[in-house]
This record gives sequence, structure tokens and C-alpha cells, in this order.
Amino acid sequence: MKKKAIALVLTAAMAATVLAGCGSSSSSSSSSSSSSSGSGESASEASESAEETDAGSGDTKEVSGSHVFMFKSVGNAFGVIMYKGFSDYMGQVGEASIEKSPAETTVAAQVQLLDESITQGCKSISISTNGDTGFDEVFAKAQSANIPIVSVDSSASADYRITHNNQASSADIGAMQVRAAVMIVCGVPFDSNDASMEESVAKALESYTGDEINIGVLSAGIDTPVQNGWIAEMEKELQKDIYAGKVNPELDKKYGDDEATKSTTQAQAFLSENKVDVIISPTTVGIAAAGEVLTQAQSDIKLTGLGLPSEMANYMPKTADEDEFSYVCPYMMLWDVSHLGASTAAIQMAVQNDGYKGEVGETLKMEAWGDYAEETFTTEDNGDGGTGVLTGIPYVFYKDNMAEWTPLL
Repeated sequence: MKKKAIALVLTAAMAATVLAGCGSSSSSSSSSSSSSSGSGESASEASESAEETDAGSGDTKEVSGSHVFMFKSVGNAFGVIMYKGFSDYMGQVGEASIEKSPAETTVAAQVQLLDESITQGCKSISISTNGDTGFDEVFAKAQSANIPIVSVDSSASADYRITHNNQASSADIGAMQVRAAVMIVCGVPFDSNDASMEESVAKALESYTGDEINIGVLSAGIDTPVQNGWIAEMEKELQKDIYAGKVNPELDKKYGDDEATKSTTQAQAFLSENKVDVIISPTTVGIAAAGEVLTQAQSDIKLTGLGLPSEMANYMPKTADEDEFSYVCPYMMLWDVSHLGASTAAIQMAVQNDGYKGEVGETLKMEAWGDYAEETFTTEDNGDGGTGVLTGIPYVFYKDNMAEWTPLL
């Protein structure tokens, strides 16, 4: 699969060093360069690039007339890669961009930076929110100033956003993580001919005669919209008849707040309680923390979820001839994070140049970018009172492709 299939991602930085973030209240990287897909750039390289252009993050001139990108926290690898795609695309079309992400993963920290950006005259706001509520006043201020809001990864209120950019459907993300978890417990390798794993998991459970499988979830914050949506889809998947009597429909949930230290503590709690057979972590921070904890403990508990290959290389098979089940994480998934950022920029440009309103059935075009040809996306009902645009699908990393992707993502 080419780089376009996954410049990557999915939600969410993993390694403790990458996750720590910066000590400043915000990070900013203005963009005026021509496009490069970012597909072949590692998270660390992207982070270094951001740091090189981070000087003067409080400079009003940088914000004025720029398209603001705000992730949950500064320094998060997922956000770093996403912003790289966003800024590259904006540079390609001759627009300036700046990252304004908070040091803390809180709504209050995001609101403060949003208010500053609006006051300083930003051109648009693209945001992955830290919660469902608490943004109304600042979003209303943006609306009054005719500053369009597009959410990505974690949705903003339908009352204020133009639309939401979905990296993949919540149903697919939730269901596929459950299928992967169950298959891993059953010792079933991933088969690329069954990308959704729907047939594979049904076949595995048909012959499964062991004890009821218990699944744990190490998520981000308890109020984080995107992960909660995926977990809801996990629970829906577990209601299907194929799981009855073989997989516990109740998920054991713990929350690491997308912080390396807290995620490590929560992973250790799963280990000490010893109640689950497998952990799903739908966040790159959590899956990296769990990978380290389970590996160091030489635990029998297995792991899957959403992660970056570069951050998970020590916990997964590296080559096709290895036994994937000798590792804590035989396989996992994600999507093209860089493309997710670029497509968010494309949505903002459709708003600015083409009068895109984010209405159901409305289409928008994304210029050719990096390894991607020109694309057209259709706006759909997002099920939350607003609309969404689906710009990607889950992609599974396993022993046959880890060597290809580990240097890139």
C-alpha cells in the first residue's frame, strides 16, 4: 500500500517523551511553503519541524489572517502529524496557517486560546475539542466575527461548526477494534483479504470453546466525544449474536486522559486486577503506555487499538516471518493522519472560496496533494444534529506491513 493509504495517524501521540508536550501555553507554526504530503515524515521529524517555527507563538501578526489549527494539546504526535498535513495543504493553496494548541488537555485551555485567536483576527478555526460542552460562548463569538469552525477527530457542537471531518466512520472504528481484540485472544492472524475482519471473527468464534473473553478499554478522557463514540460502537458490535456466550458484552473501561503517566497507571491497574484478556486502547497515547507496561511485565494480556507504527515498534512484530502472538500487540489500526489534516484544510478552503455550507448532500473538492489525486467528498448527516465528511477508513498494521510503515509513521 502506498503512502497515501496511511500517512497517518487516528486520534493521539503515543510515546511518553512525545506526549509530554511543551511547557508554553500554545504552540504555533506558520505555513507558507509549497505542498509535500508529509506521508513520509515521522512524528519526531514533524515535531522538530514545528519546534523550529515555534518562536513568537504569541505574535498577533501570525494569527491575524491565518487559519488556526487547534489540537487537544501541544506536542501530541497525532496532532503534530495532522497539523503538518493541514499546513502543507494551506501552503500549497497560498494560505497562511498557525497551530494554537494548549499545554493542558482541558476545555478551558482551548477556550482561552480560541478567544485570543478570534480577537487577533484569525481567518478560520479547525479544532479537535477536549469535551462536549463549555465552548458555546467562544464559538458564538467566532460566528459573530464570521470565522468558520470545522471540527476534526473530536467534534465541536453542531450549533456552531460548518461540518465535522471524520477520519473513518465511528461504526467501522468501533467494530473493527472489537473484532481485532477477539481474534487476537483466539490466536487468529489478520488476513488482509478480509480487511474489515468481519468474516474472520465470525469464523474464529464459531469454533471457540474457551472461557468467556473479557475486554478492557484504555481510553482518553471520560468526556472525550470521539473515543466515547467509538466505545459506543464497540458495545453495539458486542450485542451481535456471534459474540453471545463467548465474549462479555460489558467493557472494563479506564481513562488515561491522553497523558502518558496517567495512561501508564491505568494500564498497570489492568495488569494488577488481571480481569481482562485483551485491552483495546483507541488512543495512541494509551496504546503506547499499555504496550510498555504489558511488555515489561511479560503479561499474557494482549493489546490492540489505534496507534502509530513508530511508537509501537517495540511491542509488535517487525517482519513477516515473526510470530505476531509472541508480542503484546499482534496488530492494530489507524488511518492517514496527515491526510486528515490536509482534508480539513480543504474543507476550510471550500468554505472560503466556494461558499461551502456543510449541508447534507453538498460536495467539496480537495486538490491533488502529495500522493493523493484530486478527491471529492460528500457531506452526510453526522447523527449529532450536524453534518460530517468521511475522508478516510481504518487501516490495519500487522507483521506484513510494519517494516514499511515504522520509518514513516
